Amino acid sequence: MKFLLTVLFGALLGAAGTLYYIYINHADPTEQALMRDTLTTYAPFLAEYINQ
Repeated sequence: MKFLLTVLFGALLGAAGTLYYIYINHADPTEQALMRDTLTTYAPFLAEYINQ
């Protein structure tokens, strides 16, 4: 069970890291705004951190 949770946690961190890398290094301002809007739509509690 511990192994499974470790793998799932690693996959989650890897996916988040990959999206952040794309956001910072490859997305133009329009795409960044779309990514922010999508994230705050599905996770509105993050809006105060994202829309600073």
